[in-house]
Parts: sequence; C-alpha cells; structure tokens
Amino acid sequence: VSGASTALQVSQADLDRATKALADAGIAVKGASLGEKGKGALVRLAKQDDQLPAKDVVRKALGDDYVVALNLAPTTPQWLRNLGASPMKLGLDLSGGVHFLLEVDMDKAMAARLKVYEGEVKSLLRKERVRYRSLPQQDGGIQLGFSDDQSRE
Repeated sequence: VSGASTALQVSQADLDRATKALADAGIAVKGASLGEKGKGALVRLAKQDDQLPAKDVVRKALGDDYVVALNLAPTTPQWLRNLGASPMKLGLDLSGGVHFLLEVDMDKAMAARLKVYEGEVKSLLRKERVRYRSLPQQDGGIQLGFSDDQSRE
C-alpha cells in the first residue's frame, strides 16, 4: 500500500484500517509493517491465494487516495539477512507465472508464410537473372515453373 501521490504518506492508522478490513473479511494477516518514513506499507497474508481478494478489500477500505498492489515480498529472517543471504529471484515459471493460451489459425499462418517465401524466391531469381514463368502456391508449397530448360539448369 502506498499513497497515490508522493505527498501522501501511509500512517499507522491507515495500516490499522487495512488490517481490520482484512480481518472483517476473514482474510488472515501474517504481518503488517510501515515502510521507511511512511513510504508505503507491507501486509503479509497467511495464504498467497488471498492476495486478489485482499487487494479489493484494502482498496475499498482506504479509498482512491492509495495504491494497492500485489507483491511476493521475501520472508528471509533477519538473522539470515545478517549473514548476507538474500532472496532467490525466481522466473515467472517458478513463481506462479502468467499462463495464457494462444490460438493460431494455422491455415492463415501458413498462407502468410508462403507469401513471404514466394517474394523471397522471386527476389533471389531476379537477382541471379534466372527467368521463370510462374511461381504458384500449391499443396502447401511453392511450385516453380521455368521459361526454358536452360533456366531450369
């Protein structure tokens, strides 16, 4: 949680309001702390799956003057940090990530790719000064027709 503008700081009262709203909504809070000099606050939840509902609850409790964002804040104990340990950065695939399904119209994709290849073949033949008669697309490929036997060789 942070103020929507840099002039707005998060107070202990704001943090208390947020944690009370979460408790009233039945969302277990593991811990809550203010950032340095009121620059934001961090509310840790008992379950990661509660983050989305908690975001909505806190946003309603604090209003539009605050920005409520999701975070996977590290839970490295202080004694371990004192030894120089730091959290391991995980890629999206290891930390839940983003899952999406991409549907491709293969017929259109293949036709577009063949059109590109056709243009490239024509350019290459012109560059090499090879005379050809036609270059039609047939059966998922390109058929090259030459003007004479010498060009084909």
